[in-house]
Amino acid sequence: MSELKTFAICSGLLLIAAISLTAHESISCKSPDGKFALRQTFNDINPIHGDTAIIETGTRKVAVQLHGDEPAGSEKLVWSKDSQRVASFRYDWQNGTTRVFFRNGATFGEIKIPELPSPQLPDLPKPDASNSETIRRVEPIRWLESGDLLLESELQNKAGARAALQIMLGFEQGNQPMIHNSEKEKMSVLDFFLLLPPDTFEGPPSIWLNVMRANGEVIDKENGYMNCPGDGAQSEFELALFRYRDGRPLLALCFGELEGTDSVQLQFFELGADGRMQQISQPILPGAPIKNDPGMGYVKESWQFELPRKGCTILVRSEKTKKILHKFTWSGEKFVEQK
Repeated sequence: MSELKTFAICSGLLLIAAISLTAHESISCKSPDGKFALRQTFNDINPIHGDTAIIETGTRKVAVQLHGDEPAGSEKLVWSKDSQRVASFRYDWQNGTTRVFFRNGATFGEIKIPELPSPQLPDLPKPDASNSETIRRVEPIRWLESGDLLLESELQNKAGARAALQIMLGFEQGNQPMIHNSEKEKMSVLDFFLLLPPDTFEGPPSIWLNVMRANGEVIDKENGYMNCPGDGAQSEFELALFRYRDGRPLLALCFGELEGTDSVQLQFFELGADGRMQQISQPILPGAPIKNDPGMGYVKESWQFELPRKGCTILVRSEKTKKILHKFTWSGEKFVEQK
């Protein structure tokens, strides 16, 4: 799948993600007190162009014009609980930027964010001339009880390398911003997903990460789980991260059929010396009445695999009855079948 086609998919999915009011307008991200929201108005001639503003929900008056007529991107607002502060986020498939506003009655004043510390990309995998382009993304995660804004500052290149910092941005007297803390993120399921072989999906993993983020799919870094519904060219898939006792990753990837049953193919990957994930071809599920095919992984007619969002147990169900046929639990060194 070309990046152009994927951009069209991303944009199309974005346009239907919020509450549709007319063919050319959407409202989303209401403030906790219900008085403000994000409005996106799309161009009649070019529907993937439009402008974005924070509006009063009652009068529809513009409180803040975020941008004019520009190519559509992934946009959201992150509100404080008291609706007095809001962070806007825009990702245009090249860069992700955050702006911060403090409310003053029916208007909002922008607070200029200071220069943030930048994460350092890992040495592996090594990029070449075709995949060395770096994308930066600064995204608001949530407002903390302390009044600080938690941000994620991320660098990523097309070779699959990623690094991120969790930054706590505080606001002193007069709303003067100040960086209170910066901490490097540990590698998560998201990082190992990006390191999968580029031919694993219809398009590189980075494109599918954009799709998942734009449409609010599950990316649970804390519990090591991701899920993507796919599209007309790519079947649905999910991932679960297991770890060896020494911290090494073991990534499980489950596919469905393109136009058929979900979750019928299971593959496992480990981190190679080149910094990329490599498929495991040797048997890994004990006692399973099927072999781990070097290309396909585990596939058996009438079987469906269920990866855990929480916990360490993979379930095998009957496609017809949904009855559990097998339970495989990760011990930190190997999978053990539960009777």
